[in-house]
Amino acid sequence: MLYSDTDLEQYAHLLIRLGVNLQPGQSLAVRTEPVHRDFALVLAAAAYDAGAKFVAIEYSDMRLQSIRVNRNSEEALEHLPSYMEAIAQERKDDRWAAISLVGEEDPSLPAQLDPNKLRILQTAEYRAMMPWRSSMMEMKQQWNVAALPTPAWARKVFPDLPAEKALPSLWQEIRRIIRLDKGDPLAAWQEHLDNLASARSTLQAKQVQALHFYDPEPGPDGEPSTDLTIGLTDRPHWAGGNSGLGANSDEDSGEEDQNRTPIFLPNIPTEELFTTPHRLRVNGWTRTSRPSFPFRREVEEVSFRFEDGRVTEFSAGDDQETYEQFFAVEGTRFLGEVALVDVSSPIFRSGLTYYSTLFDENAACHVAFGQAYSIGLEGGAELSPEELLEAGVNKSDLHLDVMIGTPSLDVTGQLADGGKLQIMREGRYTSDVLA
Repeated sequence: MLYSDTDLEQYAHLLIRLGVNLQPGQSLAVRTEPVHRDFALVLAAAAYDAGAKFVAIEYSDMRLQSIRVNRNSEEALEHLPSYMEAIAQERKDDRWAAISLVGEEDPSLPAQLDPNKLRILQTAEYRAMMPWRSSMMEMKQQWNVAALPTPAWARKVFPDLPAEKALPSLWQEIRRIIRLDKGDPLAAWQEHLDNLASARSTLQAKQVQALHFYDPEPGPDGEPSTDLTIGLTDRPHWAGGNSGLGANSDEDSGEEDQNRTPIFLPNIPTEELFTTPHRLRVNGWTRTSRPSFPFRREVEEVSFRFEDGRVTEFSAGDDQETYEQFFAVEGTRFLGEVALVDVSSPIFRSGLTYYSTLFDENAACHVAFGQAYSIGLEGGAELSPEELLEAGVNKSDLHLDVMIGTPSLDVTGQLADGGKLQIMREGRYTSDVLA
């Protein structure tokens, strides 16, 4: 047996109690591929034990999507039934929590599909779910992304292992990374989250206004692979783990408000500290250090050059068309997130590439194109879309993380008083940040 009953129950407890911190009387949506049905049912049981009012399990079947993409016209792909918008609005109004289980049954499928059609389909789905999705990105409702292995995914991560050994090997890695190997997983997570909160507090207190990423390792053109300056908003706000979320940033104030979002953890695992760039204050260039997944299609290596916030040049080799389709969506040429990840992360130290954004983004510093998190601006969650754009917070229908961190990357913060803070040296936080 791959999973013990104890593992599944502990994992479900972790996701319900720490991940979304489900409250009594609250409803939960679980989104998953059919291959994870058994664990979705364990999650549902844990949610009802925690007092859930209703649990909906929704199966996102990539095989069905591939049939539609191959057989539908581009015009027909733009259509989604109106009930999807109604569901999104009701879940926003009723403050549902959401858990997404990743781990694809067949990771090769997206690469077989027309990237233009994938763009149309994914953009339509994002727009249909926009009310609920926007509320979650504003951290006004709890959400969490977690993972379970599949045979195909395991063979991708461990190509040299026999199939019967690859799957348990991937599960043991995931089990270790999410701290199920500890005697008390919740206590182990709390210690880790406290450490993230300490580093976050330093970045917040130092009033970092811009980040300079510099990686001296030469790219194919002989230039340093990264020399990128990312300016932040005028009122930058840092978040990480379950600390510093917009609706919870004053959790120690003693105020009580039944409408405040419970403290939750958007990703398990999580190793990042993140904030929101100013969409017009990014200059320089960078190169991906791990695969990226526009429209769920794997792209091994991409280089980007920015001028005044906008991507002006990019090179993706054989996957150039995929990124051309991605950048055809409004707002995707600008950044919506910048995140710091220390290479002491257990994910990086495994030495593996996971071919999963959930894991790989928690192994390396990264940026995200497209839709921004409004919490990266102090008070941003309460601003209108027009006010957010005026403050430099990017808007788009899509959000794509790309990893740029390496063991040779240095990160320097430019401070509000004109000084500098060495945040990372050779991929690790400095003592000034960890103090």
